[in-house]
Formats: sequence, structure tokens, C-alpha cells
Amino acid sequence: MHIVDNASSDSTPEILSMFAKKYCWLNLHFQRENLGFGAGNNVVLKSIPSNTYVLLNADTSLVADSISPAIEYLDAHSEIGVLGLPLVYPDGSPQSYTFVASAWYRWFLLLIGLRRLAKVFASLKFMHKLIRPFPFFHNFANNHAKKTLDLNNSLAIAASFSGETRLVSWVAGAAMLLSSNFVKESRGFDPNIFLYGEDEDLCIDARRRGYSVMVLQTPPVVHNLGWSGDSGFQPCVAKMKYDSLKYFIRKNIDGDFNRFMMRILLPFYVYGRHIIKFIRPPN
Repeated sequence: MHIVDNASSDSTPEILSMFAKKYCWLNLHFQRENLGFGAGNNVVLKSIPSNTYVLLNADTSLVADSISPAIEYLDAHSEIGVLGLPLVYPDGSPQSYTFVASAWYRWFLLLIGLRRLAKVFASLKFMHKLIRPFPFFHNFANNHAKKTLDLNNSLAIAASFSGETRLVSWVAGAAMLLSSNFVKESRGFDPNIFLYGEDEDLCIDARRRGYSVMVLQTPPVVHNLGWSGDSGFQPCVAKMKYDSLKYFIRKNIDGDFNRFMMRILLPFYVYGRHIIKFIRPPN
């Protein structure tokens, strides 16, 4: 196992070094500065040969063997470049892990609160069937189709593994597998994206190179997204998200009108109700 420490300022390096002395299979890569999510992963992707690369966020945990069936499936399907895994919150409730391609109308629908409405619809059986054909609702309905799992119940977790696959636009970077051939061709994440948008950008690159992006129904990975309670607005994080998505739009969004509308919506999408206080005119 390889762990990249992106210039932690707390006691993490000491703790990791302690574990590395105890476990010979643990390989540490300490960075002098924070490279960002994508470039941090590239430290391993670009230098360590492997048949399959498994990427897990620092705020994820495994409650069952989600990895072995995913590796086995990816190794047997050379056409797949990126394989995503299901995500749940720490209480076992479903979390979004596949998404439709970013576009101005998707951001607009999210801004007006359609996500909350979709969550209500997805919880109602008769509405669930009605909304699935619509592009905006399709991924959300599939992501949230399962009931809340008892993460202490191994039988329930095992039952959540169906082995089904779906072709998707992009998957969350919190839990994904990359094929070695795709990594060799792409050289990993775009280092110009420090935070936010790097997972979709990687999936776009995979599709452009002729690879499939899929999700495999394994036992879910627990992702502590916003679960710590410290989910308040952080201007420095918002600025990184703004700059990364601004670059993402310039690189990946086709069509003058789509790019224009996304640039208009970008401050609202990132800063929300804090826009008046924190937004700065772009350079």
C-alpha cells in the first residue's frame, strides 16, 4: 500500500512513520507542499507500476470487501479505464457516486434546489419509476435506490453486492479504480486542477481515449462527506474550487453558450449565499 502525505501540518507524518516501521508493506511518500488531490495521487500513479490502481479518499473506510471483486472485474475488462464503487454515508444511507456530465443547466437545476426534490422523489416507489427516464434524475435515482444499510449487519452488506454494472459519464473520485493501460496513456490526473473537478476531468479523458467509465455494484464504501459537522463555509477552499472549476470549464466544456452560462453560474455554484461577501472579480 502506498500513502501520499500532502505536507500535513499535524502529527500525521509521525503516525504514518510509526505504522511504516510496523508494517513493511506500507510505503510512504511525504511531500514538502500540498500538491492537491490529483497531483498527490499522481505521485504513485506515475512512478509505481501496477495492474490496477485503487484510489480511496482519506475520509473513506471499508465495511466489507469492496476491492477484490472490483479488481477482478477490471482485470477481466480491458475496455474499462475508470471503475467507480458505490458510496454510503456513515449512517449507511446512500450517497451520490455517479453523475451526468457537467453543463450549465445541471448547475442551474442544482442551484434552484432540484436535488432536494429528487431525493424526495427517489424515496417514493411510484415516483422513482417515473423519474428514472429523465437524464437529470436517472443517476440520482440509481444512486439512491437502495435503503439505508445497517453497516454492522454483514448479511445486509453482502446482499447489497449484486455485481451489476452501469455505463456512466463520470464517477466520484472518493472510491475509484483505474486500469494500468489508461494510467500509462493519460499519466493520471491533470495537475492544473488542485481541488474539485479532477475526477470528472479524468473520466472525460478516459472516454476521449476510447475507454469506458463504469460503476460496479460492490459492497459500498463509507464516505464521510461533510459528516464531521465542520461543514461551514471556508473561503480558502471555495477559492480553490472556483479556480479549479474555472480551468475545468475552459478545458472541457464545448460550445460558446454552454461555457458562457457556466462561467456566469460558477460564482453562485461555488459561493452560494456567501457570494456577496467573498467573491472576487476573476483576473
